[in-house]
Amino acid sequence: MSGDHFTPDEALREIGRMDRQVRRSTRGPGRAYLLVGLATMVYWPVMLLGGGVWPLIGGLGWVVLTITLCVYWARLRVHDRLLQRVRKPVEAAYVVTMALPFVYDVWLMPPRPTAGSTVALLALSVLAGLPLVYGASLLIRDSPAEAPLTRDR
Repeated sequence: MSGDHFTPDEALREIGRMDRQVRRSTRGPGRAYLLVGLATMVYWPVMLLGGGVWPLIGGLGWVVLTITLCVYWARLRVHDRLLQRVRKPVEAAYVVTMALPFVYDVWLMPPRPTAGSTVALLALSVLAGLPLVYGASLLIRDSPAEAPLTRDR
């Protein structure tokens, strides 16, 4: 390329390169969503059904995951429209669904878990992680918008 003076083809290639770079930048948050979504699905059963040291391990693991993700999000410099559009509704849904296993445990789960109460807790645990897994799928998957730019676009 010739400094500040681009030919039309060079300009399109540069725009395409920058577009791909920004799109790749949403994969990190997508992976973070996927990690936390799957961890949520495991966290609640470990905390509420696990015996011995398992709740302690689950709690410590959750603290480490939370601190790591807070540092990651604070250092993240992504300004992609897709991430901005997906982030608020996904995170709001996550907060609501994350509370469901807790509410179930506090008010509805019997002192000695039965098969039915265990299945209900497992279903609520999976439901709690689904918003982030869905958000991850939106951020990670390939979209038709990733087609290279051409002159007629």
